[in-house]
Amino acid sequence: MAILDKSRFVGHLEGSEKELGLRILDLASQAYERNEPTYSDFLDPRGQEIAVGIVRGTGFLAYRLDGGYRGAERQRLAVYPDYYPGERVDIPLGAVNIEGTTEFVGVSHRDFLGAVLGCGIRREKTGDILPTDRGAQVILAPEIMPVITSQLQAVQKVPVVVEEIDLEQLEAAPLHVKEIRTTVASLRLDAVASAGFGTSRSQMLREIKAGHVKVNWKSVDSPAYGIKVSDILSIRGRGRVEVAEELGVTRRGRISLLLKRYT
Repeated sequence: MAILDKSRFVGHLEGSEKELGLRILDLASQAYERNEPTYSDFLDPRGQEIAVGIVRGTGFLAYRLDGGYRGAERQRLAVYPDYYPGERVDIPLGAVNIEGTTEFVGVSHRDFLGAVLGCGIRREKTGDILPTDRGAQVILAPEIMPVITSQLQAVQKVPVVVEEIDLEQLEAAPLHVKEIRTTVASLRLDAVASAGFGTSRSQMLREIKAGHVKVNWKSVDSPAYGIKVSDILSIRGRGRVEVAEELGVTRRGRISLLLKRYT
């Protein structure tokens, strides 16, 4: 099988890049043999280039990259048979918010990374680090999140509080903010979400019942769940919608809303 011809795929690589190529080949072989997705650790842009080149070279595998938000530098790779439904591929990602109990002074990205790695975590298990006003947010492999939340207690001698957060709470600058003025028959979740995400009511019902829709970062599986102003609706991979303002009631009795969609 061509996928096992290692010299073809990694013969041009050396050192750590060759080691990475061999790991990607192993993932590709597992995905093909098991008929299911396999996942890499976090890869930097060069690692992504190598990995994608190998997967494309097989001719019978597909891939996805995800780093937790659009534009992420470090991302994980999913490899799966090209006939496998792509919508069922859910790359494992988690995130934590690190907040100082007192103000940080002169603390850098390197300091937060060093504190995380100081918990015994390998760099390959960590994604991007996003600075915030009171600390930073770190994207991680889900299996190491309990280690970080329980063991990380300080960054540069500043005591910190570490909490797990939803990926849609990441404070990465959105690439696009769209204002949507719309009307809905009621403030049910299915009605507001379908208007905000631009999908049919029936499609949104399926998304909600499958547990894909969150309100204020918590999964809600009831289409009739009541929505109010300031609520945040999110679907992984599709951004989030803020219910910004209730503008009144139309002559036909529909509720007029101003929504903001962040993608």
